[in-house]
Amino acid sequence: MTRSFIIYESAMCCSSGVCGPNPDKSLIDLQDALDKLKETGARVERYSITGNPKRFRENPEVVKLIQEHQIKALPITTCDGKVVKVGAYPSLAELKDLVQVGDNSKPVVKVELAEEEGCCSGKNSCDISCGPSFKKASGGGTQNRCC
Repeated sequence: MTRSFIIYESAMCCSSGVCGPNPDKSLIDLQDALDKLKETGARVERYSITGNPKRFRENPEVVKLIQEHQIKALPITTCDGKVVKVGAYPSLAELKDLVQVGDNSKPVVKVELAEEEGCCSGKNSCDISCGPSFKKASGGGTQNRCC
């Protein structure tokens, strides 16, 4: 059986992570992992909360997680429609493990909700202060992962 993965993401200008002056290494690593996953025959889709809000509403588990944890729940990864990771992107090793799980096995949920950190901590949405130029001017680095 071919696995189907969907990653529900927060608002961002590009999914590759290489836009702007400070490329996001986690997004670059994710894209490499997803490319390798596709080579196994898996189906992979990525949805942005601003670009594909309807897709978010179509999955009740995703809706519930966002209602409970707001922006901290993102990214959310599903495998065959079931949530398998919340609050962080999956690694290549985690994705490979999910591909190898037997067809009758339920994927395991891994939750990594970040504590109050980053430029949007305590907020329900991101704003312009998350942009790379603001981080640089304010002395923040790429550790402030938000938008």
